[in-house]
Amino acid sequence: MNKVCFVINSFNIGGIERVIVTLCNGLIKYHHVDLVVLKNYGTLKETLSSDVNVIDFGDKKVRNSVIPFILYLKENCPEYIVTSIWPLTVLVRLAIIFSHSKSKQIATHHALFDLENKKNVLIDFFTKKVMACFYNKAFKVFAVSRSVQDFLQKINVKNVTVMYNPFDSSQHKQNVSQEIDNVKKYGDYFVFVGRLAKIKNIPLILKAFSELISDTLYRNYNLLVIGDGPERKDLEEMMERLCISKNCFFLGSKTYPEAFIQSAKAVLMASFSEAMPVTVLEAFGLNVPVVSTPAQGCMDIFNLLDYKWHTDSFDDASEYCTLLKSVLNHRSKLPDLETLVECNYGLEKIISLWNEVLV
Repeated sequence: MNKVCFVINSFNIGGIERVIVTLCNGLIKYHHVDLVVLKNYGTLKETLSSDVNVIDFGDKKVRNSVIPFILYLKENCPEYIVTSIWPLTVLVRLAIIFSHSKSKQIATHHALFDLENKKNVLIDFFTKKVMACFYNKAFKVFAVSRSVQDFLQKINVKNVTVMYNPFDSSQHKQNVSQEIDNVKKYGDYFVFVGRLAKIKNIPLILKAFSELISDTLYRNYNLLVIGDGPERKDLEEMMERLCISKNCFFLGSKTYPEAFIQSAKAVLMASFSEAMPVTVLEAFGLNVPVVSTPAQGCMDIFNLLDYKWHTDSFDDASEYCTLLKSVLNHRSKLPDLETLVECNYGLEKIISLWNEVLV
């Protein structure tokens, strides 16, 4: 049994944080697991196994974390330390060097950096050079999807392996019970779950939904928007302009969105960029279809599972609306998505792959 350390910023709800908590919960059966958290708060802490040892860095910012990491490495001597965002990967590598630690660093990468971060050319160039330099010093580099692997290879990161995010079907089914009573009042609905940010292209969903309910056959359907972010006010104003406020509900962040996903007619996504969308796995794991634009990370999953219900464009509301109608009218033709997800992304399978590395 090895000591394995994971690192996250906080327990606030986010795709990376959900993945790391799931990995900790799965690996604790086989290893001693420490979870270093820079800010020890957030609702995801409720879902973390009590057997995981939480190391609280006391509300530190990333740039102020090198010395705490040095002290942690000297006192705890983990065999492996796993980082999931590139600034922490850099700082942990520096801490390993300064502490003369023998810990093996595993760098996991969850984002298409060049699509999600708009920087000037010089900063963008310099950042990618720094990333490649420090990633190449890691023991292992894991990309969460084929598209992320392609991105890392393009910036000259060597020996990148794809390691899919795990899907814990039992935990997600258990989470359904936490919110199930709050779902019934919304009738028949579609749901969006995610960060309310420009990259998520949510205006396309609102326009397509507006077009859908203008058809009398579909006027009683609702749209639930779960999540929060900088675009919320603008999106709510757009909802008012489209005159869909009686059918559209902004519910904010939910610790347990699974109940809303399970009862939805479909989960809606419209992102310009996705690395490895956890929401798609959550939907498919509950046998709920997804309507999406052809974002790279979504297409990685769709192609692997031979799933066809996605648009060809990122800006055609009528195309998206037509796909919504198609999903409603042909849902009985869905493959067994739950089984496909379990076979390819199931927690036990992904944990077994991690255990092959953590020897």
